[in-house]
Amino acid sequence: MLKAVLKDVFRAVAPRKRPVAPASPLEDLQRWRAEFQGAPPHQRQALKAALTQWIAQHAGLKQGWTLRADWALAAKDLVAAEADYREALRLDPLSPAAQEGLGLTLLYAGRLDEAYLHLEHAHRSQPMNSEVLTHWGLVSLEQGNLADAESKFKKAVERGPRNPHAWHNLGLVFLKSGRPQASLQYLLKAVELKPDHGLAYSNLALAYRDAEDLPHALDAARQAVNLKPGNARVWVILADLLTDFGSLDEAEGALQQADVLDSSDVGAQIARAKWALARADHAATRAAFVRALALKPGNPEAEAGLGQLELLIGNFGRGWDLYEARRRTATRPVRSFGLPEWSGQPLAGKTLLVHAEQGLGDNILFASCFPELVGMASRVVIETPAALASLFQRSFPEATVIGRDTSDSQRGWLQQLPPVDLELPIGSLPRWLRREPSQFPSRAGYLKADPARVAHWKEVLAASGPGPYLGLAWRGGMARSAGHQRSLPLGQLLVALNGFRGQLFSLQYGNVEAELRQAEIDTGRQVPRFDEALQDQGEAAALTMALDGVVTVCQTQAHLTGALGQRGWVLVPANPNWRYGASGERTPWYLSLELVRQAQGTGWGAALRTLVDRLGTLHPQVLVT
Repeated sequence: MLKAVLKDVFRAVAPRKRPVAPASPLEDLQRWRAEFQGAPPHQRQALKAALTQWIAQHAGLKQGWTLRADWALAAKDLVAAEADYREALRLDPLSPAAQEGLGLTLLYAGRLDEAYLHLEHAHRSQPMNSEVLTHWGLVSLEQGNLADAESKFKKAVERGPRNPHAWHNLGLVFLKSGRPQASLQYLLKAVELKPDHGLAYSNLALAYRDAEDLPHALDAARQAVNLKPGNARVWVILADLLTDFGSLDEAEGALQQADVLDSSDVGAQIARAKWALARADHAATRAAFVRALALKPGNPEAEAGLGQLELLIGNFGRGWDLYEARRRTATRPVRSFGLPEWSGQPLAGKTLLVHAEQGLGDNILFASCFPELVGMASRVVIETPAALASLFQRSFPEATVIGRDTSDSQRGWLQQLPPVDLELPIGSLPRWLRREPSQFPSRAGYLKADPARVAHWKEVLAASGPGPYLGLAWRGGMARSAGHQRSLPLGQLLVALNGFRGQLFSLQYGNVEAELRQAEIDTGRQVPRFDEALQDQGEAAALTMALDGVVTVCQTQAHLTGALGQRGWVLVPANPNWRYGASGERTPWYLSLELVRQAQGTGWGAALRTLVDRLGTLHPQVLVT
């Protein structure tokens, strides 16, 4: 009896065996997601088939649709990805994963406004999610809203300090906004967090280039192709940098690799056009730009590049029309003041605002149109970089010249002027005033230096010893504008001018003190530099006119010398830009300049010998023969 009672008690307190719960259908999805990442193609196909069958059995679960959409997005099948994400959102309109995925899909499809809204919904659901903020910022970046993109990427970095993509894209914003030094620190952080981030290395290469560090740029570009050899874009960037560096054979190999990977890449065609232009192969340059435009009609880089080719070979009318595309490129932003644009119509009774763009040299070149312009309009307002303001006001006293204050984002000066009727960026003036060679003026110069300052500099020069007095500028451009190819070492120039019996002076801007010292050690020749004359173009103009002549490479000093009507010799590389034409010893822009051209495939030696021969006309017995 007792035994039976104890048995009943034991049965009552003993743990009962619980039935095994059936496996959750979502466990399959978790396992498949993990397996898919490193799976070979045939295994991925099997996983996709299994997932499709799973969806047929669990059509009411959003997770299956979202996973299949993720896989379609990874394969760039945007149509399938959009359909599956939308089905997931039909089942759960608030799903942050589906909202984020659909936003990314629409971003890749170029439907930016829709993409922005879906990623905004995803961010509201997950405000601390660094990846969502990163993707949302990418939409702003594509929309050209750099300030908004920067704000989003900074928040993404705060919420996910170890998110390499957030650091990478923050660096990209600074790169696109012309701040390469700041860009470098963010991109270096991205590759520190993700050492195999090939695209970050590619953009790091561009940042180094824009920071004028071409050797490090090439190192980063080569690292990118090592990490992502199957990505066409990294090969395009390497090719572009090699072209800048003058390594054209290696650049051709990189372009061929890009073509193999993606023959429809517009960037590759533009890079090929730049490479062909560096070889002075104008037919191949044109063909590459035309292919780029066939792949993406209206592409601003291709249109502007084709326009520059037309200008180079003297087809001015068509060239200027195409050159308008520069206004839509990332590297040539052109502002608008919200006024109607002048399009060549009569200007009687009108006030025209012409505003600055690009660098000092281009503003000087385009200013050749001002003498005609002030005769056409009742009033011309010229907004210009501050360094040119005094020179332009003296040269064009009939105009109102405003030295640009870059901190004046409100453009307060414009509010203080009488009403302005029309506006035009300065680079668009030749479209209406220089369409034919016959429209270029026959005058030797159009800028005027201050006579009192010219007299001052003549006294300074005379105190240095007997003349003649020759100014030198030997570096030009930046890495991204073929500066490496259009510059030459000062020492090489001084060796060529070893027999010059007058005095040499530096007109070179930038930090060149070390180069001047080294050249003096190597050649025994002093080349004084007057820093105070290089801070303002008005003062530089006075020094230029006090000299007997100028030898310069293609840079601002060449434009200043020609615009003043001063005698000058310009060393032009074998692949000149459009401002110097494809051939000939003269340019219609500046009648006082002689062009000394480098032969294709050679160094500067032969061109420097030609220069020395021409300098013999500067003054009797100026060279020791």
